[in-house]
Amino acid sequence: GLCAGAEIGKESAEKILPRNTCALIKSFVGFKLSRLCPYIESCDLVVGETTCDGKKKAYEIFEEYAPVYVMEIPQMKQACDRDLWKAEVRRFKERIEAVAGKEITAARLKEAIKLVNRRRQVLQRLNQLRAAVPTPISGRDVLLINQISFYDDPVRFTAKIGELCDELEKRIKAGEGVAPPETPRLMLSGCPMAVPNWKLPFIVESSGAVIVGEESCIGTRNIRDLVDESGDTLEEMLDALVDRYMRIDCACFTPNQERLHNVVSMAKELEVKGVIHFALNFCQPYAIEAFKVGRALEAAGIPMLSIETDYSMEDVEQLKTRVEAFLEMVR
Repeated sequence: GLCAGAEIGKESAEKILPRNTCALIKSFVGFKLSRLCPYIESCDLVVGETTCDGKKKAYEIFEEYAPVYVMEIPQMKQACDRDLWKAEVRRFKERIEAVAGKEITAARLKEAIKLVNRRRQVLQRLNQLRAAVPTPISGRDVLLINQISFYDDPVRFTAKIGELCDELEKRIKAGEGVAPPETPRLMLSGCPMAVPNWKLPFIVESSGAVIVGEESCIGTRNIRDLVDESGDTLEEMLDALVDRYMRIDCACFTPNQERLHNVVSMAKELEVKGVIHFALNFCQPYAIEAFKVGRALEAAGIPMLSIETDYSMEDVEQLKTRVEAFLEMVR
């Protein structure tokens, strides 16, 4: 993934992007202009996606500074949208083969699917363990683990997180937690938090709560579904990949009833006292969808606090006041 979670190169980015652009977009452009992201500087191809209009237009500018390939993401989940997505996956396969100079064979793809599924499974195990009372690991630590899962070597990562899970099981059996059992349990929902964006989780957990789940593309959306491993031919495996990613309930989709159902189900399963919905300033998909998420949670008797912010530290005290007031309400 790109470096996109810090207020780096903001001034340079705002010379070529509108000021009222979300922090994530300004960040990945700013990192490139500042030449501070080793991933961008060393890569042969930057892969973008059309999950929002801001990214889509920013990539047109970004390609003047780095090689860019943009995948078209369907906005609905009808049969024609699946056909579009499969064509995009096939086109991406061909581009990767051209850049790497290697053919993606059925054997190699099957091995890769299994490898990434094992990584998802160890993160699923971690999510199950963190749900214990008292929780054996902080939400900030789990967020960092989820963030680096996009960067780290998958074999090493899976092995090390497996070892961590073994340790967490010991803590649970011993009744050891990072906070007392009566600590308010909260869940985060909304925009993905790119490393090193730990601003809101730090505010929440330093205010006397513990985060036990993240409903986002960094959290459960990334690991909830596995890719079907039963296919043997290249075509069967491409279909499995297409179907798995079409199940994602990102706010770029319309309508998005699956997300409303999943947010409520997850909040109930984790037995949280409330949900904090996070959206970056000017992120219209998540900021607007927060209304329907809040209404669905309200119908289930679960309080929600909606927060819009960016990567700056200017509003930390204001956010802390709002979070503390929310905690007083849900205790």
